[in-house]
Amino acid sequence: MDHYRSSKRSSISFGSYQRPSMNFGQNSSSYYTPRQLYSAQQSPQKTQAMIPCHYEAHFPLFALDWSEDDYVALGSYKEDAFNKIQIVHSNDLITWDKVSEGNVVFPISRVQWCPNGMSQRLATCSDSLRLWSFSDCTLQEQLNLSLCRYNKGTTTSMATLGQLPPVSSFHWNSIDNNLIISCSIDTTCTVWDLQSTNYVKTQLIAHDSEVFDVKFLTQSTQLFASCGGDGSVRVFDLRCLAHSTIIYEPSAASGVLRENSNSSSHALLRLEPSLYDPNVVATFTQDSNSIIILDMRYPGSPVLTLEGHISAVNQIQWHPSRRNVLLSCSDDCQVLYWDLNTWLSSSAVASTASKWNANNIVHSLDVPQQAYTDAPYEVNNIVWRPQDDWFGCNMGRQFQSVRA
Repeated sequence: MDHYRSSKRSSISFGSYQRPSMNFGQNSSSYYTPRQLYSAQQSPQKTQAMIPCHYEAHFPLFALDWSEDDYVALGSYKEDAFNKIQIVHSNDLITWDKVSEGNVVFPISRVQWCPNGMSQRLATCSDSLRLWSFSDCTLQEQLNLSLCRYNKGTTTSMATLGQLPPVSSFHWNSIDNNLIISCSIDTTCTVWDLQSTNYVKTQLIAHDSEVFDVKFLTQSTQLFASCGGDGSVRVFDLRCLAHSTIIYEPSAASGVLRENSNSSSHALLRLEPSLYDPNVVATFTQDSNSIIILDMRYPGSPVLTLEGHISAVNQIQWHPSRRNVLLSCSDDCQVLYWDLNTWLSSSAVASTASKWNANNIVHSLDVPQQAYTDAPYEVNNIVWRPQDDWFGCNMGRQFQSVRA
């Protein structure tokens, strides 16, 4: 295991670790699976070269989302005032073609298709929260919600650029598509109602410093969780915003923090509530190679940490249809596939969580079931295809589609 974590590698195998493996390449389309994706039970001698399916842009990519109609939204990340959002499409998941493009000034930190299953509307955030229409392969900015919030119009103009607090992230509610929640570096979270007059339902101060991510909890229009620069994860109820529940903070979890670290290293950058268990949330710390798994029934300390990466984690996502399956990507050029059913079953958590919390001992897992790499590209972002086991990842200027 030390050899596995010691350096970047162009291919990965997990030797004799007997983990349940998925059946890659068991049908006629197996040769389309990208190279260097291995199951845990394969040996290095028996691996075979696979063909990557990718789209290459003319600029570095970060923002990423995949619609049910196989349209993928991509956002550039350039340190200038000439950024773009592109829509690419594929009929076979092998060949990707650009079908539309829009111009933005600042890099997009997050993009999301409307969860209603129709690729006709999407939202982005950067300097402000925007809604876009996508019809007949034409992408057009429809509404700037941040400008509406401050009564500065409905669409972006040069006069309003840089005047509002940047929006670090947002989440479109999957139950009620009129609800969007966003967070900002000004410590606030805003709930938007697309049917209201000025689009704002409520706004609250959520953290003591910047808020980096916010998500509605699974199957809820009232409960949401947020994380930020203060290192805490907080859960709110829209029916009673006078109080919040802190389910994780650095002082209560010193066992998973580096000694003598400053406050900025405690910042939690992203969080992902489980799609099947409303009590489970995954998150990770800035510049950390560890992923923290929390259970709201046992607040204070993680129930599990995942330490398979050897560089900073950039993104995590739960599988849309497989329970307790998590995907992660990192600066170590790897995408790791974690099947956590053994560790996150109700009986397993209940039997061990109280002991971990009492003794401040965090159980860790450092061997994923599968890994994908295409060195030397650092993996900036990942997304699952909504229907099955394909996922997409942004590596440098490339978007790659990978069959898991």
